[in-house]
Amino acid sequence: MKAVVVGGGLLGLLSARALSQQGAEVTVVEQGAFGQESSWAGGGILSPLYPWNYSNAVNALAGWGQKFYPELIQQLMLESDVDPEWTQSGMLVLENEPANFVDARGWASARDLNCLEWDPLMLAEREPQIQDEHHGLFFPEIAQVRNPRLLKSVLESCVHHKVKLVANCPVTELVHHDGVIKGVASYDTRFNADVVVVCAGAWSAKVMALLQQDVQINPVRGQMIMYRMPAGQRQLIKRITLMDDHYVIPRRDGRILVGSTLEHTEFDKSTTEQARIQLAEFAEQLYPCLQNAEIERQWAGLRPASPDGIPYICSIPGYQGLFLNAGHFRNGVVLAPASVQLLMDLIYQQPPVLDPEPYRLKRG
Repeated sequence: MKAVVVGGGLLGLLSARALSQQGAEVTVVEQGAFGQESSWAGGGILSPLYPWNYSNAVNALAGWGQKFYPELIQQLMLESDVDPEWTQSGMLVLENEPANFVDARGWASARDLNCLEWDPLMLAEREPQIQDEHHGLFFPEIAQVRNPRLLKSVLESCVHHKVKLVANCPVTELVHHDGVIKGVASYDTRFNADVVVVCAGAWSAKVMALLQQDVQINPVRGQMIMYRMPAGQRQLIKRITLMDDHYVIPRRDGRILVGSTLEHTEFDKSTTEQARIQLAEFAEQLYPCLQNAEIERQWAGLRPASPDGIPYICSIPGYQGLFLNAGHFRNGVVLAPASVQLLMDLIYQQPPVLDPEPYRLKRG
């Protein structure tokens, strides 16, 4: 079987890798450079932010992926020279009132997840760098990956599996005949295929519009900043910390990521001074030790948002051989393994790892 994957982010590359493992001859076409859009720009937290606010459909994908990630990382490290830095740093959620944890406690209890509740005194003992009194709910099993390193590792794995990678190749046509997909075209270049998978992130709706398919995936800009801690202070922040819909993520080398904004700016990826100030004020008020650190970098990415926050992982009615794996919004990294496995089950008509109904193009 020949397959073409449209989109060279994490979902596209993992989909290509899985297809190749199944014996397919796979080509990935990417309109720009590989792994440089939303997959690269995010924080790499292997959990939805505030998962108790998400649907069961999103949590089902996330739970499967969280369990599978250690095995995936081991596989990738055998197939590449890049360590994605899977790190079980835990996730600490802060609130001003313990009553705000009611939904979180119920969500964790229903799933038999380990979580620890800390009052302000206990929090101060465990996280002395945090300013002001807060109540904390700590999930010790939550991990993170370093997105750019994960993408490099997956790219090398794709090369290992003999996936053909074609950059700077925008798709201008989804080729089909009598309701059967035949491949894709980029201007005068055609790539024949029995199966085409669209994994183009925030651009997926534009690709699907080539067939007059109205797919509701819209770009949402997220800006982030990164601190570089001074030597001798690089272990002061050890846990992923969430508060007021923002987060602080410590990396192994002492860099600290802070995010993120939610902005509806179409396909504008520019950064703003307003966002830089907003994120820095949040971070430095929560962790005053960051006032001594340099803001090394600021960037933005475009998250692919579906209307209900649930990704599309499905075949496209009326076009045999055409599949969609997109719309993961802020959760593409954690949802990727289960999304790819479900996609493989649909393509190869295997018993699905999860009920596919919530991820169809037309929700039931």
